[in-house]
Amino acid sequence: MKKSVYKVLSVITALCVLLAICPVSAYASTEDLYQSEEVSVIQFSPDTELEVETSATTNRFYSSAVQLDTTKYFYNQLTSNQKKIYEQLWASGPVQSIELDMTGIVITGTGTSSTSKNNAQNAAMNDIMMAITALNEDNPLFFWVSGFGISYGGSKKYSGSSYIFTITALTVNINLDTDHFTDFNDVKAKQTAIIEKLETIKVNGISRHEKLKSIHDYLDNNIVYDSTVAESNIFDSYGALINGVCVCEGYAEAFKLLCDREGLPCITVIGTGNGGAHKWNMVQMEDNEWYLLDATWDDQSSNIYYSYFLIGSGTKAPFFSNNTVADSTIHIPTGKMFSGVSTALSYPTLSTDTYGVGVLRYGAKDVHFDTNRGVIMVGKDVTNYYNYITNNSTSGFTRTRSGTGTTTSTLAVSDGVASKTYLVAMRGDVNASNKTDANDYTVMTQVCNTTHKVDDGTAKFYAGDMNQDGAIDGFDAIAHELYTNGTLTFN
Repeated sequence: MKKSVYKVLSVITALCVLLAICPVSAYASTEDLYQSEEVSVIQFSPDTELEVETSATTNRFYSSAVQLDTTKYFYNQLTSNQKKIYEQLWASGPVQSIELDMTGIVITGTGTSSTSKNNAQNAAMNDIMMAITALNEDNPLFFWVSGFGISYGGSKKYSGSSYIFTITALTVNINLDTDHFTDFNDVKAKQTAIIEKLETIKVNGISRHEKLKSIHDYLDNNIVYDSTVAESNIFDSYGALINGVCVCEGYAEAFKLLCDREGLPCITVIGTGNGGAHKWNMVQMEDNEWYLLDATWDDQSSNIYYSYFLIGSGTKAPFFSNNTVADSTIHIPTGKMFSGVSTALSYPTLSTDTYGVGVLRYGAKDVHFDTNRGVIMVGKDVTNYYNYITNNSTSGFTRTRSGTGTTTSTLAVSDGVASKTYLVAMRGDVNASNKTDANDYTVMTQVCNTTHKVDDGTAKFYAGDMNQDGAIDGFDAIAHELYTNGTLTFN
């Protein structure tokens, strides 16, 4: 479904809506060769997600440039064994069976005569599960695995009071996701189609923030969330980019593919969302902090929102019972693609704050110092904002006001060494009436329709640019309506 955002009043309302080597003694007494039965692994569960309504937010960006190559983010977490398995699985491409080169791979199991082999098998299974999981998350084109089995050979030796089973030959047998692929040639064809499609997608912008928003909006404009379509590759980037129909896995993997192409630090996150299996992204911004990005939950019916665009752990996402992303009902990373794995992928720590300043949030205070823009944003309910600002100053700072009203006032803030002068603007008071009401909404719709102009850099402009994305548009009108009726607050 192709979605569009219009600036006309008639559609503004419509917008409201991822070994140690055991020593073998010199006096080892016995040696036997074993061949295992194939062991199946449970497929990663499909996701369960909710249709949610959210509010529009966007964020400012920073000017410095920090770049992190995340194409091997999870590879770098693996053990030496797991890295070698990862490399061979990726190099082999879509095939059913991969006989691993065991050079440098040491997998052992220690125990009794009857348990040492099983322990070695379990160690091998864990290494392969970790390698596949990391490979799947680092490389979204590795998407065809629904499970795997192993065949192996090895030797058992007695050392001291225990047995040591060492795996000397290991074959990984891939279970193809036959619900969405006919055979491995089908997989290869779909990989090629994805790569070709990626080259046709234009990502706009210069800053990291602008490019991420462009990718976010492209996906949400061109994908329909649907978990009921049986044969559409809904769990991968093919469904997202080629069919335009998928679930969260498709969104997240397509997002990472586009970020990788643009050199933007991005990873996918495996976990739960609102109690069901879910997948989303984390991105690193120029401030070196990591932020959550969930294009799936921002894609709502015919509308695009930004409630899960570059948010931090302390951000309260709207329409989720005011729960934070750290709450058990919201995004919880698990790092596990398979059940039974003894370890899991680890993820970076989210920034506490949403990327940028003064963005739309829940549970917020009514006065916010926007140091980047030199603006003090005053809430609509702060009637005596001058006294509020003056009496709530940080210890060691002095504040001196000049002018009257939010549209003419400035406030000098000094720490005893340097002083900076701030504009004072009341949120939503785009008509400079010193109150935020329906009249401001009318002015904002006129700005959207280009029948009224508000000069950049003025208190009026800052008051009207409620989501602080550098423009007064339909998203701000939506935010204004939510703000004035008490549904939305700021931080």
